[in-house]
Amino acid sequence: MTLADSYDPLAKEWKERPWDYFADLRAKCPVHHHTMPASEVERQNEHYLVASPTHEFWSVFRYEDAVRILQDPEGFSSKEGPGPERMAPMHPDGVLLTADDPAHRRQRRIANKAFLPKVVNQRIGFIQSVADDLVDAVAARGHCDLMTDISFPLTVAMITDFFGAGADRREDITRWGAASIATMGGTNEQLQAGTMAVMELFGYLKPEIEARRAKHAAGEKLPVNVLNAMITAEDEGNTFSDEEILMAAHQFLTAGFESTATGMGNGLYRLITHPDQRAKLEADWSLLDNAVEEILRYDAPVEGTFRTTTKPVTINGVDLPAGAKVRVVYASANRDPERFDNPDEFRIDRPITDLRGHVTFATGPHACLGSALARTEVRVAVETVLKRLPGIDLDPERPPKRSDALTVNGFLTIPVVWDPAAAQPRLWD
Repeated sequence: MTLADSYDPLAKEWKERPWDYFADLRAKCPVHHHTMPASEVERQNEHYLVASPTHEFWSVFRYEDAVRILQDPEGFSSKEGPGPERMAPMHPDGVLLTADDPAHRRQRRIANKAFLPKVVNQRIGFIQSVADDLVDAVAARGHCDLMTDISFPLTVAMITDFFGAGADRREDITRWGAASIATMGGTNEQLQAGTMAVMELFGYLKPEIEARRAKHAAGEKLPVNVLNAMITAEDEGNTFSDEEILMAAHQFLTAGFESTATGMGNGLYRLITHPDQRAKLEADWSLLDNAVEEILRYDAPVEGTFRTTTKPVTINGVDLPAGAKVRVVYASANRDPERFDNPDEFRIDRPITDLRGHVTFATGPHACLGSALARTEVRVAVETVLKRLPGIDLDPERPPKRSDALTVNGFLTIPVVWDPAAAQPRLWD
């Protein structure tokens, strides 16, 4: 039996060696059909936001097929959500990630103004300061877990800043983000906890939005952050409603909490375990932007997301009915040898124009709004850790642990060690 024959996308065993499976699937079964077990159908039935359970879905592994789906929103709808479940919309038209045109087009034009380069650029100093603070906290110990001590705290700080909240809210953001992520394929208890988290998040944000709207209407200049930008942004007279801002904020919380932290961890892991590439970067830091793109290509932190067919389609010779749930596997498409030369080779000096072809942030009208911010966070984390903790290496007594979640392609823990006497001062004072 080949790896493709034994592949079960919901099983945990294959997550320890996904690239072997993806290579076999691209070659032998580029469009894979999976029938949901009864236990998964029952779990979906108990989810209060699931309109109807999914009994089967298809996974697409080749780059060409992935791009075709992502760039065809009319044939592949986003309204039923990015997961395997057929989600009931929390907003009548859906919001951004769960909206189709024309609602999506209107929302996207407004939301784009919240992620202008000036908004991202004004956050760089804050990102660097937090990264230095986190390294300061562990430098003298000589060991830490890159995920729990660096990556997740940095992304939580950024989400808190995104909301324009104070550092005292970071614990709440951590709890809300973790609980929201856990609902995806989680137990009934995790579903209940996630529901409470969303209610608490909205309970915090609603009066904040109302107060900031009132200040803006009175002519007061609001501080630059993404939440304020969503409140004030308009396009041809169109603005976001409070309800749309709440839905969008929850999406940014769940996306920013998990995927950006995973991207940071993946990048540091690859550079630690590829000493030749690390040495190349440390000899020429002008390669950092290239390195970030190769990190994102090589290990897409979001393994894949779903679309729903709006009509019968044929993909790579496989006929799919209307209403089929289709998973676009970014992590496999980015390793397709038909698109990237020697794709399983981690090489930070690949041409940047070639690297930008990866689909880690999707492509087409639903391409990730926060991609520039995510790139910045990964870049700062990689540079700060490598420069300040020279000689950092995996902990020989505590191996990394990969996540077994369907949507996550990365690590839960990455224990590392270094010589505390060699630790360097802050990059920015």
